[in-house]
Amino acid sequence: MEFLGRRRSVPGARPADRATGFRLDPAGATGEAAAPTGRDLAAAYDLIYAVAAGKDYQREARDVTALIRRRNPAATSMLDVACGTGLHLSHLRHEFAHVEGLEISDAMRQAAVERLPGVPVHAGDMRDFRLGRTFGAVTCLFSAIGYAQSVDELRQTLHCLAAHLEPGGVLLLEPWFTPQQWILGPVDLGAARDHHRHVTRTCYSGRSGTVSTMTMHYVLDESGAGVRQWVEEHAMTLFTQKQYHSAIRKAGLCDIEWLPGWRDQRRRVVAVKR
Repeated sequence: MEFLGRRRSVPGARPADRATGFRLDPAGATGEAAAPTGRDLAAAYDLIYAVAAGKDYQREARDVTALIRRRNPAATSMLDVACGTGLHLSHLRHEFAHVEGLEISDAMRQAAVERLPGVPVHAGDMRDFRLGRTFGAVTCLFSAIGYAQSVDELRQTLHCLAAHLEPGGVLLLEPWFTPQQWILGPVDLGAARDHHRHVTRTCYSGRSGTVSTMTMHYVLDESGAGVRQWVEEHAMTLFTQKQYHSAIRKAGLCDIEWLPGWRDQRRRVVAVKR
């Protein structure tokens, strides 16, 4: 199972709670292993998804562009909410005259800033942000919306996304798994390397009611810097398709269309602001 890893915190952050959906435990380090830095978190994220899982950000960005152009040919600007390390934006910036990102994690945002010189990447929470402008398109990809911790938060997030769309603007959302799609218990193993780092990750999934849980154990080896080891705990809400659809409609969007997912059962949804 491919998993979204939008980190909601960094080392030294507050303990896990349902308000954030994320907890990081650097105390998992043993022996000579050290706690991870923010740069470690971002590097591990990119290696696991772009390399180990083979996520094709360039192809997805082309698809995003086509879906937006089909519904709003005049779109010249776009905002990617929960943009992570900016891998989608690194391609989308060549398709639109103006792009911006929003990310809650300091570590991920810093990686995006370094990857995207000249592109504004704002610090902010998708549930409540105000950028003071609107865009021809707004995206929220790789199931980041699953970090909304209740139906009320889902609605709040959709209202916030819609508020940043200009009339005729397009919302593209990639939801998390539904309750029927979530598979309980599998252990997912991933490993990848670049020129000087090697990362391994073991992920175990669980469920409590309508909340999916993932416990991820990371080990990152880097030439000349030793070993870092940490545990991440993620909690993401299993909303139904009906709940997503209702929240999108209540946010004032129309022409709602559900599309097949890029890699698995997670469908994408597109809507327009009139």
